[in-house]
Amino acid sequence: MVIKSIFGIVIGAIFFAGCAGTTPDLGSIGKSGNYESSLKTGNYKEALKKIKKSEKDDLLWYLDAGLISYYAKDHNATIHYFDKSEDKIKQYDKEVLAGTVMANVGAVLTNDTFMDYRPRIYEGIMVNTYKGIDFLMNKDVANARVEFNRALERQRRAKEFFASEIKQEEKKIQAEEKAKMKKKKINANQVKNISNNKKTKDAIEKRYSNLFAFKPYPDFVNPFTSYMAGLFFISSHDYAKAADILKETYGMIKGNEAAATYVKKDLKYALKASSSIKNRSKKHYAWVIFSNGEGPSKKELRFDIPLFLVTNRINYTGIALPTFKENPEAFSHLIIKNGSKTVNTKQVASMDKIIKTEFKKRFPTVMARAITRTVAQSLLQYQLRKHGGLIGGIVGAVYQGFMNRADTRQWRLLPKDFQIARIPLTSPVLDINSPMNNKPIVLNLDQNKNHIVYIRVSTNHSKAITNEISF
Repeated sequence: MVIKSIFGIVIGAIFFAGCAGTTPDLGSIGKSGNYESSLKTGNYKEALKKIKKSEKDDLLWYLDAGLISYYAKDHNATIHYFDKSEDKIKQYDKEVLAGTVMANVGAVLTNDTFMDYRPRIYEGIMVNTYKGIDFLMNKDVANARVEFNRALERQRRAKEFFASEIKQEEKKIQAEEKAKMKKKKINANQVKNISNNKKTKDAIEKRYSNLFAFKPYPDFVNPFTSYMAGLFFISSHDYAKAADILKETYGMIKGNEAAATYVKKDLKYALKASSSIKNRSKKHYAWVIFSNGEGPSKKELRFDIPLFLVTNRINYTGIALPTFKENPEAFSHLIIKNGSKTVNTKQVASMDKIIKTEFKKRFPTVMARAITRTVAQSLLQYQLRKHGGLIGGIVGAVYQGFMNRADTRQWRLLPKDFQIARIPLTSPVLDINSPMNNKPIVLNLDQNKNHIVYIRVSTNHSKAITNEISF
């Protein structure tokens, strides 16, 4: 009866895995639907045509679709998909705050991909940021203000929200694991002792030491979001609020990002303008925002744990954890020329750093869950071997190898970094070029107005996407 029960668990889990699969994103869909080639060349309009034919009620799908729509300059589609994204994020936020987040059903004896994708804090912040920029570029000042304020509010409450989220997750994991251990006749104390083994944790943490070797921003803040909010309030002539936000932005990146010099100048500009109408600059400027390259790719990292920690009577045991691989930038910077003046864009925020900072904060929970899952599955394999002999052991090893998967889902279309520049306008011609001397972007601007120019380049071979607004 015992072996039949255990075999039933294994077969059922494998069948469920085949039915459940993982949540798709446009990246995985794209390889079969030819989105990938469109995205690499910067042909977002072509990609959007195909996207609109296959909408899915899925957060990651909406996130990617929203960003592609934004780059394709389809305002209605951008807001539609990002609104859908925000609805799902808000629903998750409510569940966290109400303490009703669903338990990790099946995660111990399966893997994390069986859970619904849970939004990351930086994703919610970026949804509101992109909506704010899109409304700004379409001269909808009222809605742009709403979105930038929402993005800033998300940053302000992120630390408290994260603490609530992790606390709930840990409680639910423990409760679910305890129930499953008891039901599957797995010794919970044995799992706990192995999971807390220092050698195992040290080996894992060593593999991640280089990934975490960076100077992070303050908890859950995105300097790009704060900077764009400050720039928006400059454009809407709310100079006092712009000065407050730019002061915070400068504090975030001073000594850490090269663009701090630009932010400091913008802060002085806002402070001077806020003091009186007479002090407002008679010069006009072009602010250039460069969305550069591709953000990090989430990958699976596998390695074995010492078999003696479990038992030497099993065929396979290992841990699968997510990690990141950094992708190349499109260009190190852009060169901006107007009249006799030349400036370079400088990094104001690294999405690589923002994404990895949040991952680092979540990693202890991810690691604990992965170790516990591996040990529980190894002990289940041991029972199969014990009661079913060699065949039982092989079935258990196949099951564990099949289930040993890291959750590598993510919003994959974010840029590698954001760069900024500001240049005084003395000529109507704004020339934008790369260090590779590609064909320059030439914009004709009204030199008697201020302008914000947004440029997106995903690779050094893709077409640049530009957008511009004057104020």
